Amino acid sequence: MGCDSVPPYTPSPPSPSYSTDLLPGEQTIEHARRASLQPLTGVCRRITDAITVVLRDQRPGSIHPTYDRGGVVRGDLILKSTDDLTSVTLKLEGSLFVEKSGVSITTTICSMTYAMWSASQGRPCPQKIPFAAILPLTFKDGGHLRHLPPTFEASEPRVVCSYSLTVELSRPRQFLHFLRASETVKVPFIYRPRSRPHTSMLPSDLPFMTTVKSSPEEWHQIMCTVNMSKASGLDPVQCLLFIPSVQVYALSDTIPFHLQIRGSPASLVPFLEQSQASGVPSHSGGGVIIRVYLLRQTGIRIHEKSLASSRVLGEGKMEPSQLSPSKQHAFQRHPLGEGLDSLDWDGELRCSDNATVPTFVTSQVYIKDLITMSITPRQPLKSPLLGVKHCHPIRLVTDPWSNEVIS
Repeated sequence: MGCDSVPPYTPSPPSPSYSTDLLPGEQTIEHARRASLQPLTGVCRRITDAITVVLRDQRPGSIHPTYDRGGVVRGDLILKSTDDLTSVTLKLEGSLFVEKSGVSITTTICSMTYAMWSASQGRPCPQKIPFAAILPLTFKDGGHLRHLPPTFEASEPRVVCSYSLTVELSRPRQFLHFLRASETVKVPFIYRPRSRPHTSMLPSDLPFMTTVKSSPEEWHQIMCTVNMSKASGLDPVQCLLFIPSVQVYALSDTIPFHLQIRGSPASLVPFLEQSQASGVPSHSGGGVIIRVYLLRQTGIRIHEKSLASSRVLGEGKMEPSQLSPSKQHAFQRHPLGEGLDSLDWDGELRCSDNATVPTFVTSQVYIKDLITMSITPRQPLKSPLLGVKHCHPIRLVTDPWSNEVIS
């Protein structure tokens, strides 16, 4: 039986060229974020009479050496004199200190020692000793393996998380040669592990009512109830706060939100009553103070006892939603049907400039961040409203999701 001949093949045409630039009629559905990192060409120096410690891979102009998660601590030890040296040792350390009512606990979260040179090696000590050490990613926290916490300090409660590089030069004592005289140089450094949201959020300038209909998955709804006094005979009102559904935001992000208060027309009257403005940063809802703000809780645990303090990271800025261009009043009830009306506000949240530490938790220290909504009557004894404060946990991270240059 004869074999059929192989059919002839012609070379395939070349693959079409591709570009990240969009052509007319094309649109980007989704893209991965690319970080544009500034080159780390700077150095930090610590100079003493005996040694100069040079730390490389720093941002140009930086005063304090700073390292990211899994960073490499790299540099040189420049010795002024190597006479009579017996050893040169380098140590990387991290510690967590907490104090409550005079009781303090210091926990070592990382400790690594490196013998850079020893006289027992039988070779002379070099004048310049290069070094490189990788920071660990995690530490053992009781029965858990956790990420190293960032450099952090708080006064109330007292918390200090610090990291340092220590160089020790050992020489024999002048008269007691069997004892060593040590000279140490300690260089504190900042550990700032970077993190970002896992996805983006909608731009804050897009109208809420448009996006909540076209992309409802982009919003997360938080709901609470404002009760009325029994004597008033009024029905409770519902408060609906909408925030971007990612619920993980950069410290530098502007977080859009939408607040809706819905209830019977009679129950909404206290929100429309006019009264004198308060000195508290808030939105005037007539006879009611309405606030949406970022709240940070810093807490410690010592011997199964806890102590925490709170501070406001940023106040929300709110304006009444203009759902209909024809409505000119600052506050306008919007009928929802079934005998319910609503009042609506659009707003933005942003951390203050002095917030640099992200959310984190260990067995002894935690930083929790919450979006908080509070509604308080200006005259509690006269108002039928009982007021409410509702906190919703979020996570704050160091970097935004966007493609902008990370600073």
